[in-house]
Amino acid sequence: MSDSPPSDRFRVTMVVSDIDSTREVLSCIDDAGGTVQPETLEVDEPRGGTVRVDLSEVTPKQWEALELALDAGYYASPRTVGLSELADELSISKSAVSQRLRAAESTLVQAVVAATRVAAPETG
Repeated sequence: MSDSPPSDRFRVTMVVSDIDSTREVLSCIDDAGGTVQPETLEVDEPRGGTVRVDLSEVTPKQWEALELALDAGYYASPRTVGLSELADELSISKSAVSQRLRAAESTLVQAVVAATRVAAPETG
C-alpha cells in the first residue's frame, strides 16, 4: 500500500498561528469546489512540545456537523445557535445532530488527551 494520495487528491500540510488563518484557507478550498478530509492535527502545547492527533476516526458526517456548529456559533460563548437550527440546516433530527457532535467531540477529546499523555513528561 502506497502513502501517495490518489491522482485526484493531494496532501497539504499547514502551519498556522491562529484558527482564523485555517478558516481562510479552508474557505478558499471550498470556494474552489474542493473538499478537505483532515487526517491529523498537530497542536503546539504551552509546555513547548507538539502533539500529533489522528483525526481519521471522525466521520465525514461528524465533520460536517462540527464545521457547521463552529461556523454557526454553537461553540461560541455565549452560544449563538442551538441544536434545532443545526438540525434544520443539516435536514436531520435534533437528536441526530446532538449524537454526531457528541461522538465527534468524544473522539477528538480522547485523541488529544491520549496524545498529550504520551507527549507530556512524567511528573511526580
